[in-house]
Amino acid sequence: MIPHVTVCEALVTQLSLDQCETLLCPSRLDALSRISHPQAQAASLTGDLLLCAAVRHVQPDTAFPLVRAARPSGQPYLTDFPDLHLSISHSGDQVVCAVADVPVGIDLELPRPVRPGLAARWFDADEQALIARDSSTFFDLWMVKEAVLKETGCGLAHGLREVSVALDPLPHLTRPVFGQLHAIARVRLSCGHHAMLSVPGTVSPAVTVLSPHITDFL
Repeated sequence: MIPHVTVCEALVTQLSLDQCETLLCPSRLDALSRISHPQAQAASLTGDLLLCAAVRHVQPDTAFPLVRAARPSGQPYLTDFPDLHLSISHSGDQVVCAVADVPVGIDLELPRPVRPGLAARWFDADEQALIARDSSTFFDLWMVKEAVLKETGCGLAHGLREVSVALDPLPHLTRPVFGQLHAIARVRLSCGHHAMLSVPGTVSPAVTVLSPHITDFL
């Protein structure tokens, strides 16, 4: 069976929390209000609004507000749709959200300077050699690693070296991660960049990418 994933993308919203109070549950609004950095708060809010759009796409009769909770692994889920899996990522002014009926992880990293020594700390010899030949591959490798760890619910600090990645001819894992196989997909976005997405198994997912107008929900 081919996994189906819906990905929604948007620029960071300029909406306020008050404008979105009908879409988000009180506990989520409270959590967002405690994010002190304005850009980080706006990016997180955008992720929640994209989640609303993605869920409405796959469940047209969805009633808002959505109520979020956490699985034992720490991964978020929606109490009204416990079998629906979700993952959110943001970088710079871009935000993406993925929902699927299988565990899913998505990561977006816009190009930016890389701290010296980061590749040597978290990447294996083959990955470091690839970066040495083409430094632009750093974030492709990183996005795959983080997407897999989001999908599995493993923490980054304990898992980055467990995920070994190759990019040719397409992004893929060179070995199982904690005994599991994962399929990787590159998700092209309207902004010209791409995200990386991970689902369990060996079958590449069918991905639908949407660019919703998040103000349509207000």
